[in-house]
Amino acid sequence: MKLSRRKFITNTSLLGGAALMPITSCAQRDTTKAGLTDYSKLDEILGQPVFKRELFPEPVIIASVEVLVKDSNCMYRVRSKDGDEGISAGHPFIACSSYPMVPRNLAPHFEGKDARDLDQLIFNAVEGNVKRQGIPLNVHVAGIEFAILDLMGNKANKPAGQLIGDLLRTEVPIYLGHHYSNLRKLEPEKSLALMQKDAEDTSAKAIKLRAGLGDNLASDKDNAPGRTEKLIRMAREKFGDDMVLMIDGNGSYSVKEAIRIGKILEEYNYDFYEEPIPWDWYEEQKIVERALNIKMAGGEEEFGIHAFRYLIGNEVFQVLQPDLFYFGGMVRTMRVARMVESAGLAITPHISGNGFGFLYMLQMVSVCPAAYTYHEFKLFDTKDANGDIIPIESKTGPFVSNNGIIEVPIGSGLGVNVDPDYLKTHTVFKG
Repeated sequence: MKLSRRKFITNTSLLGGAALMPITSCAQRDTTKAGLTDYSKLDEILGQPVFKRELFPEPVIIASVEVLVKDSNCMYRVRSKDGDEGISAGHPFIACSSYPMVPRNLAPHFEGKDARDLDQLIFNAVEGNVKRQGIPLNVHVAGIEFAILDLMGNKANKPAGQLIGDLLRTEVPIYLGHHYSNLRKLEPEKSLALMQKDAEDTSAKAIKLRAGLGDNLASDKDNAPGRTEKLIRMAREKFGDDMVLMIDGNGSYSVKEAIRIGKILEEYNYDFYEEPIPWDWYEEQKIVERALNIKMAGGEEEFGIHAFRYLIGNEVFQVLQPDLFYFGGMVRTMRVARMVESAGLAITPHISGNGFGFLYMLQMVSVCPAAYTYHEFKLFDTKDANGDIIPIESKTGPFVSNNGIIEVPIGSGLGVNVDPDYLKTHTVFKG
């Protein structure tokens, strides 16, 4: 028996005892006389502070913000005037195309400023670059923020996540994301064999597959003829009824085809249906959402807070997926999570594989209100953009997936130390 998507949260509980809120339909929401969604509650939430300034009684002045580059790889180093330091790893394939913006357009928003004002610094860095806004800018805002959270966490002897929220869970159940770049080009048998190996290695209880050909093609027919329907059926047969299955369309379909594929997913009891049509087709996505009972997921490509305000206020998705890099970091993601919670929806942050993706995810989810049951995981792979391993030392022991659950690092900052010799192989880009 299928579970109505509008009731799913009431039947789900979080680790740590925090229950998810029930979903309400748009028809139940207050509207203005003009028939528009009432955003007053969301706007009130957006005005609330995120970073825990009260943890730091004295100013922490940022002396320098640096991007360290080696070929296609970017690392970030932030130092305070007191000599404290924070290190983070950049996005594995986008940062290399836009890193000149760090010294030219971003560092001036942070250097000489008090790190305790992180909320405002992040706002200024994003909104103060209005002609450059988008994912190529945001991945660097995020990288700088992660390094600042590492620095401030080390200073306060607290994990980075607990600088922006209260600890809600110490363990994170995972779903396996698709970290294989050619997965859509493989026959279902081969792609499912790869996912099965990852499932065996991690004991994950949830898996996300890929539908269609992706790349925002928005086709009126199955643009991977026969493959997607076969994949949907074979995955359920292969993994059984107990495995939680999701699927990501990456904008493969038009409205008509998205609905047709969605009906098949409902038949095979898939958990959520991610981004079946191009990410910024908001009205069309709402048509798809209304036509189906399966939970709709999306938001990975969004880079503006106002877009999430609309998506949440109008329940375009039941599961929101801001990307921790593309959206510009944890502070901004926490604002989305708070709006999600107030609307009775759920959030599972999107991450990219390699680098420190899994570290950022664990820190965020540990304090994330309205967190979904499972969270994206693409293995403990710290390869940088050049394919080299970033050598790290965990402050609290090895990272493992035990029965599909990962413990949140409890060490200070991001929970790891980066080998200084590795950083020495990079050059500070000064613009």
